[in-house]
Amino acid sequence: MDKKTLKEHLIKTFCYKCGSSLDGANVVPVSEVTVALTAHVTCPNCKAESMITITLGGSGMMPVTTDLLPEEIKGFYGVTEISTDDVLALHTLLKKETLWNLLQKKDKNLVKKTKRSEGKENSQQ
Repeated sequence: MDKKTLKEHLIKTFCYKCGSSLDGANVVPVSEVTVALTAHVTCPNCKAESMITITLGGSGMMPVTTDLLPEEIKGFYGVTEISTDDVLALHTLLKKETLWNLLQKKDKNLVKKTKRSEGKENSQQ
């Protein structure tokens, strides 16, 4: 989408928080196809962050509130849908252990992986 078209659409799109036009907003494209752009925008007036989808026809410009960063949002693109088996597996897992404990284990595993990667990088230098 060219800059002129984007600017025209942003002028007509309003911040969910303060109501001001998103003209001049910081725009970080997340996904772009020939007929549409999905982007993370930051309101120039109140700094509220949201997601917008702009199509050449002009539909879909309503900002959606988000606390995700553009890089985090990109991580969801291309992810396959959740199957019934996935839901049942999670249900079985939650019968055995609380969600809080599972999240803490994941955090600990991420810390271990990070420390291992840093150790590898330091040893290669």
